[in-house]
Amino acid sequence: MKYSRKEIDRAGKVIVSSSPGVFDLAEAIVKIDDWRKLHLPVIEGLSAKISNLLSKEGVPVSFSSQRLKRMKSIKEKLVRTPNMGLGGVQDIGGGRFVFEDMQSLLKAKECIVKATFDNYTLDHELYDYINKPKDSGYRSIHFVYKYSDDNSESDGMRVEIQIRTKLQHDWATAVETAELISNSSLKASQGDQSWLDFFKLVSAIFSLRENQPVNELYRDMTEEDYCRNFYETNNKYKFVDNLKALVGAVDFYEKESFNGGYVLIVIDYVKKRIDIRHFNPQDTDKANEQYAQIEKSIDKEAEAVVLVSVSDMKELREAYPSYFLNAGEFIAELSNFQENCKLKGYIS
Repeated sequence: MKYSRKEIDRAGKVIVSSSPGVFDLAEAIVKIDDWRKLHLPVIEGLSAKISNLLSKEGVPVSFSSQRLKRMKSIKEKLVRTPNMGLGGVQDIGGGRFVFEDMQSLLKAKECIVKATFDNYTLDHELYDYINKPKDSGYRSIHFVYKYSDDNSESDGMRVEIQIRTKLQHDWATAVETAELISNSSLKASQGDQSWLDFFKLVSAIFSLRENQPVNELYRDMTEEDYCRNFYETNNKYKFVDNLKALVGAVDFYEKESFNGGYVLIVIDYVKKRIDIRHFNPQDTDKANEQYAQIEKSIDKEAEAVVLVSVSDMKELREAYPSYFLNAGEFIAELSNFQENCKLKGYIS
């Protein structure tokens, strides 16, 4: 292990300090950048093993991706959970597998739970947010693995694998897009209460569609209650209209087409511009270096940068629609729901 838990926790405290010394802050950021990049080969290796497992077992995956957590997101998590310490953050490296439906997801869950992977051990009992949704309405299943290799600098790193359906993915990425409109951290249940309540309600609607447990706040509601509640709140606050206003409103700049490797996405939310840079699989260090440099220079309130690993542009757009300000799939699902409510006579 290149860094001790104590070293990383100390660096984490520096970056969220209200008055860090200039030298201390610079040193902490360099250390965290270096520590963060050590997670990349770990999450890529685990994702490849899971992908091979699911392929062998005949479980269809709609798409998958891997990413390193943004510095801004790291800081926000440390502020929300100050007692955790940076060394306790489990999703610095994250992998995601998205499935067409619950049947495929549950089969994938069964395969992953039963499987063993060389150098990886399940570090915690799985987090099942589908069976018990978070208060925010978030639904997914998380696995946390610890990597072990005495000869690797990444020894001891923990990474997170998420599995979810496309419907759950549409909800989660719409939340990220809505954060731009409301200028708040809706994922952390912070910000405009009307937006928070809207996404809780829609999560319950989507849960029912997938025949899964709903948030206890909505368990006693009838189908008509859901229809009327959605219709009235959406008419009042124009949630869907606000999301529609963003769809397709982005200038997209790509240096070249790509087929595998790393993708650095730089987003300017004010100018609505996206710049995409591709790095070959062997250019890990170069990709991480540019990621760290850009992250230091951008306007944190108006811009974002993220380093991800996907196979092609189609998968990039599917895995990260919020970075393209695209909530189109989510909007389509709600339109279908509202039309069904009208056909049943619950709303006019």
